[in-house]
Amino acid sequence: MQLSDRVSFLIIAYVMINVTVGKMRSVINELKKIEHVKSISVVAGEYDVIVRVHSNSLEELFEVTEKIHAIDGVERTTTHIVEKEVITE
Repeated sequence: MQLSDRVSFLIIAYVMINVTVGKMRSVINELKKIEHVKSISVVAGEYDVIVRVHSNSLEELFEVTEKIHAIDGVERTTTHIVEKEVITE
């Protein structure tokens, strides 16, 4: 089977981000520039930001998370891949 013969499907993931104090605005501005980032939410609790990512492959998701890790002010990330969406708007 060739790569072009493979079926493509949408991978949805949530990336939870811890941000260095004082770096929130600059981190958000950099996140806005990353292709495949569909939403950015500032939250209270264990994480500071939750990013929704849509990608066409695990490799593409890996590349997106690598870009997020490279942002100055991103301390730590945790990525959660959606197995099934039950309710969508």
